[in-house]
Amino acid sequence: MCGIGLLIVQFMRPIMISDHAAVHRFLYLSFVSLGLIFILMLIGTYVDASHQGLSCPDWPLCPNGFGFASKKYFFEEIHRIVAVITASTVFATAAYASRRSRFLRRSTVAATLIVAVQILLGMLVVHTRLEPLLVATHLSTGVLLFGTALITFLSAYRTTLMSTQNHD
Repeated sequence: MCGIGLLIVQFMRPIMISDHAAVHRFLYLSFVSLGLIFILMLIGTYVDASHQGLSCPDWPLCPNGFGFASKKYFFEEIHRIVAVITASTVFATAAYASRRSRFLRRSTVAATLIVAVQILLGMLVVHTRLEPLLVATHLSTGVLLFGTALITFLSAYRTTLMSTQNHD
């Protein structure tokens, strides 16, 4: 809870990025990360609610390997593929932010750490065959990740507004 409070306090600080185009690129990256996290949460909720969480009993790949998912594994496979794409985008956003702004770096690094924990939890959920406490922790960590990405996006949006005002 303390970490969320620190992120909100940091949101109130002014942010300086001198390159106007870099600000817009970061805004785009943070929006894509936020959107992918939301989509991933929707797919994960569907997989959980439809009791397909163990339709693919292996981790990280389903029994079909890198082949196209069969109907039996389809949504679980899609969830894992979108998770890889989402994690890559969150990591790219953090890498981009680390070169541009110390403030934005904080929230994006927090997001990358949460993604790493989330991946580990996803693996444990499969290996423990849907242990309820781990499933709840996995879902809760997804919400925390979404909140962190939202704070990052709002910070980037605020930076874009400040950059636009200073640019004109």
